[in-house]
Amino acid sequence: MIRVCIAGNSGHAATVTRALPGLPQVEICGWCRAWPGEPMTEVLEDFEKLGLTPPEYPDYLTMIDTLSPDVLVVDGLFCDHEEMTCQALARGIHVYCDKPLALTLTGLDRVREAAQSSTALLWAMQTARFDPWFYTAKQLIDAGEIGEIRLLTAQKSYRLGQRAPFFRDRAQHGGLIPWVAIHGIDFIRYLYPHAAKTIFAHHSTMANQGYGDLEVTAQLMMTLENGVSAQVSADYLRPANAATHGDDRVRAAGTHGVIEVRDDTVYLINEHNDGSTPVPLQYPPAIFEDFIATLEGHGSGLLDLAESLEDSRLALLARDAADSGCAISV
Repeated sequence: MIRVCIAGNSGHAATVTRALPGLPQVEICGWCRAWPGEPMTEVLEDFEKLGLTPPEYPDYLTMIDTLSPDVLVVDGLFCDHEEMTCQALARGIHVYCDKPLALTLTGLDRVREAAQSSTALLWAMQTARFDPWFYTAKQLIDAGEIGEIRLLTAQKSYRLGQRAPFFRDRAQHGGLIPWVAIHGIDFIRYLYPHAAKTIFAHHSTMANQGYGDLEVTAQLMMTLENGVSAQVSADYLRPANAATHGDDRVRAAGTHGVIEVRDDTVYLINEHNDGSTPVPLQYPPAIFEDFIATLEGHGSGLLDLAESLEDSRLALLARDAADSGCAISV
């Protein structure tokens, strides 16, 4: 059995519990709240649905030192990702951590060094690569359906809703760009896996409904290798009565066509397709299923340590560019 502990549920920890029916070799051996009063809503609801009753521990260090699990799921305050990850890696425990992996570039270097000096695996929860619509777009691009990519745009839009108190304090949540726009950065890097050269960004706390220093709008532009331009927008302005919580979109324009992803659907325009009919979706493994498969030596290769680190690095650089109002060479 692969023994897993869950610390927190402030982000994407439910990608673990929802994968459990397809992972009979995985056992949840313990869980804890990552901050006082953390609701743990999705994880606890999934435990109930699955008939699981793992013990609760007072904190993650007590839990991992008592249980010595194979995997720690890190999903607490975003400011704690760095320390929790480094503590687990130092003990040889594999880490499945929500993004960003740290809130500062210095902290990210610490995580990098901890991962490189450990025998354990570290992944960030970059879930988009495992969404069928983005995966399908990637397969089409790799098959040459739009030729050579020249321009990419990505969008992440969420309802603001009712958020945990720590979202009011950027020292704890890190900012809109490292938490939300990082997905758009990952969209771009997944579809066009070439190095970024420069980043310019802007963000604003205006109209944040009293959420302290939480930015609710952000826009960033990256220049990539081969003269390719990429743009990412992120916001918390999605109306409360919208049909879905989020609205993720990507457009990739190439020398022979265009791919658009919207409403979890893929559209292709090229010499053979007019874009009026959705492209049939292809299905990758679920992200945590692939994490476990990677531990077992047969992962898909969709995500790895280097990709996890680079997404966090670019997001932190973009936030710094927005803070300074200056373009940053990367």
